[in-house]
Amino acid sequence: MMTKLEVLLQSPDVPAGSFAAKPKVIYRAGNRYCRIEEQPDAERGIQGLLIVNEPDYWMANLLTKTAQHGVDSGPTFVCHMPMFVDGDKPAEGAADGLGNLEFGLEFEYFKGRKAAAQKGPILQGKQTTSYPVKVGTAAFSLFTYGTPERPLAVARVQGDKNEIYWYSGYGHVPFDPRLFAKPTGLKIEESKSQ
Repeated sequence: MMTKLEVLLQSPDVPAGSFAAKPKVIYRAGNRYCRIEEQPDAERGIQGLLIVNEPDYWMANLLTKTAQHGVDSGPTFVCHMPMFVDGDKPAEGAADGLGNLEFGLEFEYFKGRKAAAQKGPILQGKQTTSYPVKVGTAAFSLFTYGTPERPLAVARVQGDKNEIYWYSGYGHVPFDPRLFAKPTGLKIEESKSQ
């Protein structure tokens, strides 16, 4: 089985209707397989696709039909998909000695910090359960709904900045190895960092 989710980011740094506010489709199967599909960004001429099949990874631009292939040098072979990123590293509070807040591992992050379930607000017409945690100067909340329980949103509040990932889809689907295979129909160059 693998987890498939669709998310979009709402943040004061992300203008509504911009490329950064468009939904992304993400797949994760364990720690070896990750995939992120982005919407087209016609303004920049990019439609990103990231495929990780440890130790191999491909970063593709579907609009230009090009990709770059690289090999993880190890020593561990684990794909990471951090949720909140400041620059090139996980945001303060999103990473600590207990691990990173990552797409597809939301429940593990919050329950690993012993976040107590609370009755949450009604969001998008759904009664939610909230799992709040405070890490450093940041406060994070996972909002879930339904049976089986699934994410509706993950929020980070730091200072006066509030960012929310909204989930329009989240579920477990049968593993499909084709989603994590070398992409076809693209000109692939080897990464110079190998």
